[in-house]
Amino acid sequence: MNLWSDDPAERLNAASDPAVVADWPTRIGASAPMHPWPYGMPTSINPFVLFLGLSPGGSPPRSDTAHGECPPYELPGAGGAHPGPYFLDTEHDWDRVRELGSEIIQAHAPEMSGEEAHALIGQLNLSTKQSGEAKSVPFETDYCRWVPEAIIDQLRPGYVILLGLKDRLKSPSGAPFDPDRRLGIDWRNPEQSLPFAAYQGKSTYTFGLWRRKRPDGQTTTVVLWPQHPSRHPMTIPGIWPESGREFILQVRADAGN
Repeated sequence: MNLWSDDPAERLNAASDPAVVADWPTRIGASAPMHPWPYGMPTSINPFVLFLGLSPGGSPPRSDTAHGECPPYELPGAGGAHPGPYFLDTEHDWDRVRELGSEIIQAHAPEMSGEEAHALIGQLNLSTKQSGEAKSVPFETDYCRWVPEAIIDQLRPGYVILLGLKDRLKSPSGAPFDPDRRLGIDWRNPEQSLPFAAYQGKSTYTFGLWRRKRPDGQTTTVVLWPQHPSRHPMTIPGIWPESGREFILQVRADAGN
């Protein structure tokens, strides 16, 4: 069984076998900037869909009394959902992360339940600063260097969904991300650009895609999502889930499926 299969069901089955998992959680945590694992970055050891944001955000979970201290998380687990994406943050961003992650996973494995899909969802950030304002969040050097390594060498997701990063990565200040060029992405020039047609307002939005081969021979698709879930137009009822459906349909059509 392959922990990093293109089939989410195979990933989950592999992660449920202690012999397959072995000491992988310890190994992937060894290079993390915070030990055992960075605060605000819940994930399994082999997420099929990994979300990447600027920071843990500015709407702390109501149940998270340690939010101000930001203590380290335990090492990522295997075969089950991390409790982090179930936290009741005041903006309900985690609800939307679970919804979109499950949409993408179940498009590849329709037989999987929502709970099973949640076991293959993760989140990383480029900063540990608590803020809901993207412009005020600094790029932290340690995380800008570690995140690409974690994506390519350790977590090996099928999809990386970038939320709230479009403007920052396209600006000159985006240069600090991926200083070792592990991803080697020119954020201003998507390899593929897909229109987001569900929103019919004055502004236009697109999905920006890049595909990268990992050392294990599989492919990770990096996607700049049209907009953060807490920002217009994703706050319009129905638009956020429609972004997921539209993305899946366009990718399938492009692949000829």
